[in-house]
Amino acid sequence: MTTRTGKQTNSQPKTAAAASRIIVLTDLDGTLLDHYNYSAEPALATIRKLQRHRIPLIFNTSKTLAECEALSEKLGLSDPFIVENGSATYYPKRRFRTAPAGGTSYGAYWQVIAGLSYEDIRERLADIKPDYRMVALSDCSLGDICASTGLSMTAARRAQNRQFSEPLIWQDSDDALQRFRQALADKGLSTLRGGRFLHVLGDTDKGKALTAIKAVYSQTSATVVAIALGDGDNDIAMLQAADYPVLIRSPAHALPELVTTRPVTISDQTGPAGWADSIKGLLKKL
Repeated sequence: MTTRTGKQTNSQPKTAAAASRIIVLTDLDGTLLDHYNYSAEPALATIRKLQRHRIPLIFNTSKTLAECEALSEKLGLSDPFIVENGSATYYPKRRFRTAPAGGTSYGAYWQVIAGLSYEDIRERLADIKPDYRMVALSDCSLGDICASTGLSMTAARRAQNRQFSEPLIWQDSDDALQRFRQALADKGLSTLRGGRFLHVLGDTDKGKALTAIKAVYSQTSATVVAIALGDGDNDIAMLQAADYPVLIRSPAHALPELVTTRPVTISDQTGPAGWADSIKGLLKKL
């Protein structure tokens, strides 16, 4: 694990005092989960360490509610999670007895929506799609999704169950992508590049979601220190909003470039092994 200084560095993060509340926000695919097989096995011992210290582990991911629920249950977690690149946050009612600001009841959760509905996005996107070469995830068969992602049929069905974003397989040029993004902006939409898809969503991102959930925890703790871990371009806003940003090396692409006033931790290993080493190092520091 190494530490580098981000561009335009002019200050150090505040030291986490004993009374501070630490929260960990993490990307999933390529970060907590292996890029190829989606396993979190190398990180399990560190996850249990976070639980022993009562440090929330909050997914901040492009994945859906259904995917996050399944993974949270599999890992034995009961913390909030942020879905579809910051579009909505779900707070378990068993942990949060009252709704956070802007929250409404949604089954076992308080739901706070920051993005646009899936139906609204599809409607705004409809006039633009024919002008570009792309395939929407919603237009793919489950078999096609399994083939392109390595997901099981059940996992692919969860991935396709979108509420606030439309993932695209981009097949056009970089110049076309610039025109596409401008056309989307004219309709109040934005894009984020994930590990496998180009995500179309409303005016939100993982950084705004981090800031919002940190404010919720600040209501019960004088100081909240946010560690954030990610590996891709759609993690940049989250990492730049964190007190302690961590870049996880990827076997599939280069590290994203951050502009931050805080030292950036860079993992030596990829995926969940790098995630675990980075968390352990920061916990010693804090």
